[in-house]
Amino acid sequence: MLKKISKKKKVILLLTLFIYIPLVFAAINYSSSNVAVDTTNTEIKSSYLQTAIDEIDYACSTNHPSNYACKSNTPKCIRATTLHTEVCNNEDTSYYCQDAEFSLNDTITYGNTTTTQGVLTVGDAFDCDVNGDGVYNPNTERFYFLSEYFDTERKKFNDKVAVLIYYSNTTAGVASTSPVAYNCSNISYYGPVTAIQDLPTTQQWSNIRLYKETRQILAYNNSTSIDGHDLPSNFSYAGYASRIVTYQELYHGCYNYQLELQTHHGLIGDCFFLFENSKFVNSSYNVQGSWTETAVTAIGARHYDAAGLCTNNSIAENGSMLGTRPVIEVLKSEISY
Repeated sequence: MLKKISKKKKVILLLTLFIYIPLVFAAINYSSSNVAVDTTNTEIKSSYLQTAIDEIDYACSTNHPSNYACKSNTPKCIRATTLHTEVCNNEDTSYYCQDAEFSLNDTITYGNTTTTQGVLTVGDAFDCDVNGDGVYNPNTERFYFLSEYFDTERKKFNDKVAVLIYYSNTTAGVASTSPVAYNCSNISYYGPVTAIQDLPTTQQWSNIRLYKETRQILAYNNSTSIDGHDLPSNFSYAGYASRIVTYQELYHGCYNYQLELQTHHGLIGDCFFLFENSKFVNSSYNVQGSWTETAVTAIGARHYDAAGLCTNNSIAENGSMLGTRPVIEVLKSEISY
């Protein structure tokens, strides 16, 4: 049996509804108004949202490799306490160390240890536990901060992710001075299908993985096509813990703002670390520099490289001078700096 509501309670109920219902409509109208305003910034907000999703997926993916712990308190990379050195032994005075700021038999020191806490500077040296053994080996796990991550799909930099480049080129994932072709078919618009085969695999560097393993290959001016052909929009680095550097990252980190990157001395002196363990210091080494991922516009068989104090464009099938130098992508929150 229903209970009879007193006259006093009826009055209170009516007053409550009288106040509450207009507030509900006001809230609905306000919310609708906000939605209408938000739609004008949909592209910007979508970009921020996608970036956040990418970062969460990268840090906490269910597909992360072994020893890659989500929200780990152990940094992937720590600042180096000692620096690598080499002696300028190349007697050529027109292109290598003697053409830079060194004399024959001078000691070349690579990278920086004089740093500001919480600030990343081009050339800062790091030791990264790439193989997940808990050791930061300065001899075999040395990297240098080059740039923020350049997203080739969105054609923009992401300042949450650091790009660090290895101290040496690699063959089958191990440091070496051996050259390799960019693409043995000499067709640049297929991507670096030959060069990537010498990158470290996710088994070799099990504690590191790429922010995005599928990438848009670009030309240096951000074009997605060259010589009338589309560049790969989904080039895959699947199975590799690193990739090849882009022209855009070199430009961002190493452009001297006086000479174009493609001209002699176009790379600033702080970026000599790009040539460690190469012909830059020793003529007996087989490799002169390393490939970039980036195509030269309007020349379908050429790709940029970093060699001899500048970037050059080289024939993609040329396997006699250039090598594969890995770069890793690490969230800045996973670097101790």
